[in-house]
Amino acid sequence: MPFYAFMQRIGWPRSYRGKILAICFLGTHVPLVALLVWLAGDGRLLENLPVLLVVLVATLIGTAATLAGLAAMLVPIRLATAALDDYGAERALPDLPTVHGDDAGRLMASVQATIAELDMTIATLEGLSVTDPLTGLYNRRWIDDRRERLISDARRERRPLALLVIDVDRFKSFNDEHGHSMGDQVLILVADAIRDGMRTGDHAVRLGGDEFCVLLPGADREMAEGVAQRIRLATELGVENFIDREAGSITLSMGLSLLQVEDRTFDDLVKRADRQLFQAKRSGRDRLSTG
Repeated sequence: MPFYAFMQRIGWPRSYRGKILAICFLGTHVPLVALLVWLAGDGRLLENLPVLLVVLVATLIGTAATLAGLAAMLVPIRLATAALDDYGAERALPDLPTVHGDDAGRLMASVQATIAELDMTIATLEGLSVTDPLTGLYNRRWIDDRRERLISDARRERRPLALLVIDVDRFKSFNDEHGHSMGDQVLILVADAIRDGMRTGDHAVRLGGDEFCVLLPGADREMAEGVAQRIRLATELGVENFIDREAGSITLSMGLSLLQVEDRTFDDLVKRADRQLFQAKRSGRDRLSTG
């Protein structure tokens, strides 16, 4: 380390490979330089010129072989460095050779395993950051991160997009009467019903409290209404199996909107769905209102 620090201070060579090559060059040429100095000091430099030429050629060949071997030995370091850079820039998982048992092989295996473990940890943390801990559905942060992308994807692919907003009827009264523990169980029950009712590729989100929404890419009105009906039926079935009849029924009010040509942002879709939800509640709750 002291010699490496010295080379860093003098700034030559600048690259790590250059430092190693400089050391190897000096190492292979020390015998030739020593021979030249000795012959010159003894006055026999010219008469031993053929010997010097042979030694020079051998030194050059040895230097070339040393440099070529060194370049090959530096490949694992370059691969490991490139793997770390690629993951840092693009989160690209490497495919390093891990079958070699020497120090270079262990370096590549360690980099490969460390990046894989790091990526799993990051994926887990990302999943937790966009997941509602009570229901396991996505949370508001997830939809905030993707809302405009959902609109742009639907327009680019020229496919419909529906938004279903869901509210548990009179949930606050139920929660006050039966306690928060029972209220949490109701929310879990509704989340399970949403999962049972939606299609593959749909996205369920708990917006907060007793408010949920389901994004339905590629769904026209009929498909979206079918999803809403399945969610209501699954909720009724879950209530029958879980909640004492004396506790009363659990019903859902829903509002449905479909992406329109004039919609500029995701908020336009949300506002229409919220208006339909309000209409469902004003019309007596326990129903779906579409618009």
